Amino acid sequence: MNKEKKFWLFASMLLLIAILAWWSAIPFDTEVFIVRQLNRLAAVLGFLFFFVQFLLSARLKLIEEGFGLDRMLRYHRNVGRLALGFLLLHPALWLIYERQQGILFIWTVFRIIGIVVLVGLMITAAVAALYKKLNLPYELWLNIHKANYILFPLVFVHVFANAFPGTGLFYLWIVLAVLFALLIIHKLRREIQLRKNPFEVVDVKQEAADIWSLYFKGNSFSYQPGQFMHLRLLRDGEVSSPHPFTISSSPTRELVSVTAKELGDFTQTIKNTKVGHKAYIDAPYGVFSFVNSSTEKLAFIAGGIGITPFMSMLRYMYDNQIDRKITLLWGNKSEEELCFSDELAVMEREMDNLQLVRIMSRQKDWPGEKGRVDREKIEKYIPDYAEHQFYVCGPPAMSRATIEALKSMGITKDQIHHELFEL
Repeated sequence: MNKEKKFWLFASMLLLIAILAWWSAIPFDTEVFIVRQLNRLAAVLGFLFFFVQFLLSARLKLIEEGFGLDRMLRYHRNVGRLALGFLLLHPALWLIYERQQGILFIWTVFRIIGIVVLVGLMITAAVAALYKKLNLPYELWLNIHKANYILFPLVFVHVFANAFPGTGLFYLWIVLAVLFALLIIHKLRREIQLRKNPFEVVDVKQEAADIWSLYFKGNSFSYQPGQFMHLRLLRDGEVSSPHPFTISSSPTRELVSVTAKELGDFTQTIKNTKVGHKAYIDAPYGVFSFVNSSTEKLAFIAGGIGITPFMSMLRYMYDNQIDRKITLLWGNKSEEELCFSDELAVMEREMDNLQLVRIMSRQKDWPGEKGRVDREKIEKYIPDYAEHQFYVCGPPAMSRATIEALKSMGITKDQIHHELFEL
C-alpha cells in the first residue's frame, strides 16, 4: 500500500472515530432533538477538518512524500472549504434549535470565542480565494494563515466548555489537543534546527534578463533531482517569509541552487541578494522526479521558468551518465527568456539520447518551432508517446492545457506527472 492510500485510510478511520465519538455523546435516555444532535455533528466534523488543515500544511514529510506539493495544496483548499462549511452550519443549526424550543439567545464568553474563530476562518478563506485577484502580498496571505495557530486553541476552549466528560467525544477532544500540541512542538524543533544551521549564499548568477540563480553552501542534505525547498533569506538583518522553490542543482554537485524569475514581490528582490547573505533552507519536498520511474523513455514539457526541475534532472543524468531517451519541449515567449543556454548546448552535444525543442510563442523571427506546446508538437517530436512517462511543469494555464492534450491522446493518468510551482 503506497503512502497516499495509507493517508486516506488514516483519514477515513479518523472520520469514523469522530462520528462514533459524536454518537457516544447522544443522551438516548432523554428526549433526543434531531436538530441539536446534527448541530453537534456539524461541530465535530468542522473541528476535525480544521485539524486536518494543520496536518496538510505543517510540511510533515511522512505525509507530503506520498502526495507532492500540488496535490497537498489542492487537498488543503478542499478540506478548508469542508471545515468552513460545517463550522458555519454548526451555529445555524443551533439557532434553529433554540428557535424551535423558544430559548432566548444568550451571549456567553464561550459563544463569543466560537464566533471569533468562525470570523477568523471566514477571513482566511476569503484571502485564500481572492489574494491573487486582488493582487494581495504573499506575506499577507501567509500571516493570515499563521493566525489559525492562535484560533485553533480557542476552539478547544469553546468545545471543552460544552464537553461531555466520560464520553468518546470528550476523549476525542483530548486526543486532538495532544496531537495539536505535538504538531506545534515539531514545528518549533524544526525552526530551531534551521536557525542553528543556516546556509550561506556563495554566488548570485544572472541567467537571463529577469532570471537569477542563487548558490548556497552549508550542511548537505539528500534530495532527488526535481524536488523543491522552502527558502528564507536573511538579508540586512531581515528574514523573509518562506517561499517554495524548485532545486535547480543536482544532488551530484557540491552547491545547492535555486533559479527564480522576477514574477512576484519576493522574486523581484532575488537580484538584490549578496554573496555572504544567509539562508534558511527547509528541504527536500515533492515527488516530481524521474527517479521514481523505471521507464526508459521520458518526455519533459516545460513552460518558461518551469525548466528548473528539468535542469536538476538533466544535470543528474549528465553527471551520472544515465542513458535514457529524453525529449524536452520547452515553451517561451522569446529567446530572451532562455536560460542555461551554454550548459544545455553542452548536454545536447554530449547526451546522444537528448532531444531539446525550443518553442517561441511571440517571436516571429525565431528560426525554430513557433506557437505553443500543443498536441500537434507533442505528436511530431514524440511519435511513440504511448511508451513515455510525461513530466509537465510551467504556468498553471499552460500545465492544464498540456495535461488535457495528453489525456486526449490517450495518455493515462499514471503516465502524467506535473508540478505546481505557483501558489
